[in-house]
Amino acid sequence: MRIRSLVLSFSALALGVTALSGCVPVLIGGAVGTTAFVTTDRRTTGAQMADEVMEKRIHYEISQAIPNNLHLTVTSYNRRILLTGEVGTESDKLTAQRVAQNSLEVSAVVNELMVGPVSSVGQRMSDSTLAGKVRTQLVATSGVSLNQMKVTVDRGIVYLMGLVTQEEAQKAADIASRVSGVKSVVTVFDILTDREVKERLKLISQQKEPTPSYTTSNNIVDESSTSSTEVRLQ
Repeated sequence: MRIRSLVLSFSALALGVTALSGCVPVLIGGAVGTTAFVTTDRRTTGAQMADEVMEKRIHYEISQAIPNNLHLTVTSYNRRILLTGEVGTESDKLTAQRVAQNSLEVSAVVNELMVGPVSSVGQRMSDSTLAGKVRTQLVATSGVSLNQMKVTVDRGIVYLMGLVTQEEAQKAADIASRVSGVKSVVTVFDILTDREVKERLKLISQQKEPTPSYTTSNNIVDESSTSSTEVRLQ
């Protein structure tokens, strides 16, 4: 089972680093220290609402720009966008990325669209069932909370997004990779330290929306912020 990881630390996100499909996979390392299990959503209420709106809006915007040969899933977490599904051409893939990048409030785009024929209805139903199985296993696992992540499945590939610690990321990826029917796991986590988790929860408890320090007008890829490695679980 292959686990491919696209990781961007919260501190890097605050500096405006944008992760795109050109970013190289990085290894999720072993646990560093210990982190208390917290069920509270680490996004502010405003970010949660923005994510729901952005998923629908960006899906509409890309569908208008690419009216044919498109199967698209848009997943947003903490204003970071994941694009999965299929498009007809490489040009369409670039168009989808450009549209998502230029949409309001987007902090980063991870483009995992595949160039090829759109998946069948049967495949999509299978993906939906598989996503449910992965969520069930995550819910049943101590030290992992679905409140901190979203699960998306396309063509048997599991994508995990969220605000998690290194330990939580490793555990979630491992659990997902062991679910029957999963072809591979791609993690698109923002990795937080224990201190950053506490700071975010304190901020949320005060019901204050953080002021974004990033800009959305210049979507710059900083590949120097990532390194690459692939992990195969036996």
